[in-house]
Amino acid sequence: MGLGDTPHAAHQLDIYVPGTYAGYMWSDAPADILMILSDLVGWFSCQDEFADEDCDDPEVLERVIRDVHTRAFTSNSVSRAPLACALADIVHRAPRLMPPIWKQRVAEQYANYLAPCAIALMHRRHRTQPGIEGYEHIWQNAGGFQVCVEFTYLAQNINLSAELYYSPPWQELRSLALNVFKAVNDVLSFPIMENPDEDVFNLLTHFRRTHGYSVEQATRMVSQRIEQWAERFALAQAALPARLAALGFDERSQEQARICAQALHNQWRCNIAWHLAVPRYREIRFSG
Repeated sequence: MGLGDTPHAAHQLDIYVPGTYAGYMWSDAPADILMILSDLVGWFSCQDEFADEDCDDPEVLERVIRDVHTRAFTSNSVSRAPLACALADIVHRAPRLMPPIWKQRVAEQYANYLAPCAIALMHRRHRTQPGIEGYEHIWQNAGGFQVCVEFTYLAQNINLSAELYYSPPWQELRSLALNVFKAVNDVLSFPIMENPDEDVFNLLTHFRRTHGYSVEQATRMVSQRIEQWAERFALAQAALPARLAALGFDERSQEQARICAQALHNQWRCNIAWHLAVPRYREIRFSG
């Protein structure tokens, strides 16, 4: 894939152990699909590192993310940069089982990743923090989990129709899953950063700045939100078939949604398990 051509990139892949993380996140995926998902996790660890730490120039960041999008999701194959070629390789291997609309949805979710990255970089450069209005919408997309969620349909070999995919019951469930993904990562990532205040889209950082909370208070607040979102997810998952039936969806559509909902449920629970299992999240660097 071209991601291991520098010692730093190889180190990032080693830290995340992509195959293990993919095995947690998509525990019922077939072996051939798990290889694709493992590469996706490895790729995203390098993409995330570049966006969070390795890049301090907004022009470069925007160009890199746009190049990746162009190379992976359009017919333009000019870019030979490792990040661009790697995602293009993953996306090329995956759609053999999925219709073109799936690839377009992945592209849409990857494009949503640009704004949080660029906004966060601008705040780091100017030592500012984002405002409260609109914060949580940008925050939800800041971790790139929305791209991983799109690959869950690949793991299940199910493509939801547009009517079902964009229906209120499904979008609510998807949004709650993304909230849990991101919030868990925020809680467990906060203490392993030397200066977590630089991570402007970490929810603990946000609560400390906007409410004057201590680290312990912010952690409790985010943990409470995780519990609330998890409970709401369980309720929404249980009510999903009836809500879809009331909207006129047939039994086959309801079953597809049920399978994908359970996959999302397993995914966010196993994401928590992976974070608690790997050694890197037991390293405490924050001393504030």
